[in-house]
Amino acid sequence: MKILKVKPSLWFWLFLSLFVFAGNGSVAQRNYNFFYGKVFQAGTKTPMPEVNLTIEGTRTGTVTDKTGSFSFFVDTLPATMIVSHVGFETKTILLDATSFSLTLYLTRKPTELQEVEIRANAHEAFFKDDHYAVLDYEIDSNLVYLLIFRQRLSKAELVCKSIYGDTVATSVMFYFRPERLFKDCLGNLHVLSHDSGFQVFRQEKQLHLIHPVNLKKFDDVLRNCIASTPEVLFFQKISAHGQNVEYYGVNRKSLLKNPITQVGDEKKMKMLRRNTDDAQLLGSAIPPNSREDFVTWNYVHKILYRPVKTFLCRIGDYICIFNTPLRQIEFYDANGNFSYKLALKIDNVKDGRWTNDIMIDERSEKIFTTFVSNGLYNLYEIDMNSGILKKRLTIFHYYPEKIRVYNYFVYYLYNVSGDPDNKMLYRQKF
Repeated sequence: MKILKVKPSLWFWLFLSLFVFAGNGSVAQRNYNFFYGKVFQAGTKTPMPEVNLTIEGTRTGTVTDKTGSFSFFVDTLPATMIVSHVGFETKTILLDATSFSLTLYLTRKPTELQEVEIRANAHEAFFKDDHYAVLDYEIDSNLVYLLIFRQRLSKAELVCKSIYGDTVATSVMFYFRPERLFKDCLGNLHVLSHDSGFQVFRQEKQLHLIHPVNLKKFDDVLRNCIASTPEVLFFQKISAHGQNVEYYGVNRKSLLKNPITQVGDEKKMKMLRRNTDDAQLLGSAIPPNSREDFVTWNYVHKILYRPVKTFLCRIGDYICIFNTPLRQIEFYDANGNFSYKLALKIDNVKDGRWTNDIMIDERSEKIFTTFVSNGLYNLYEIDMNSGILKKRLTIFHYYPEKIRVYNYFVYYLYNVSGDPDNKMLYRQKF
């Protein structure tokens, strides 16, 4: 048998080639993710060149071309991308495998003035009456609609006031017992009873209830429609005993249905799959008769498996979906196409428990949420560019109900001590 002799220099080149081959193999196994998209100016929707896009904590980055287009690779997900341009608000984008196509809109940065601290502890009773209590209210276009009653709902009516407190219009006394107000996705206001829905129509100083419809039919048509654009109506479908919410859009012309996304509490879903007794109790809409069984039923329904809180609204050029279980905001265009995600910095707030409630000031298009501690509710504004929360005020009364924000006022219902019919509407300025 002949032994092949290899020169020392040849050993060197063989070793080098094996090293390079192994290195190329490890690079080939790395999973690169390709992202691409365009950046537009909000409002005008013109493409924006020379916008800087950088991956936080790395040297990876790129700049948009003259058409506003960009593309880049990321080897690790999730990642945070910073989008910036001189004179515009900086955005913080969450990158994951949801979609690799991004559409971004930048808003002009307002002129910065010296920051002044505003103490917003002054509160006032917007509606307080010795004879009437407030059952429900809605705010729309500088008008506040109040569903008021006396003598345990035996006498109820609707009152419309301006945001300055002046009475604009009133209704006659209702011949039925109302339950609440409902504002549909087209902006129409309705009064709902246990079996019917009535649309509210204002004619000068008189409020009329028109187009009465069976409540089941009303629910089928309007209850799940939550937002609209000139092209698309946006709906939600709740399933899995309130633990999952599906969002979809319906084109107004073609009536084609387009799935958008789903928001679900995966932890609660796993708990339900493991606990068949909980699933059986949750599937029962009617509480049991015995006290012990009722306590268990009530705990399962109202504490252990509370319905997931999620919210869809239209803000400027975007349809925004608040995924509270994942603590994210998902942005879509007016047709329901995915644009990008933003992480909510909830963990940075040490001011009580997050309620998961989301409120939009329709006048300023600012978004708010609340944290509760020992019955006190703290209102925070959500920066829609960075996901950072900034405290605005602490609501004066303990345990307020139905908190809404409009024109830099926070409105809420509060049970004044005294008679059983004692709920009044208060507001507090920022």
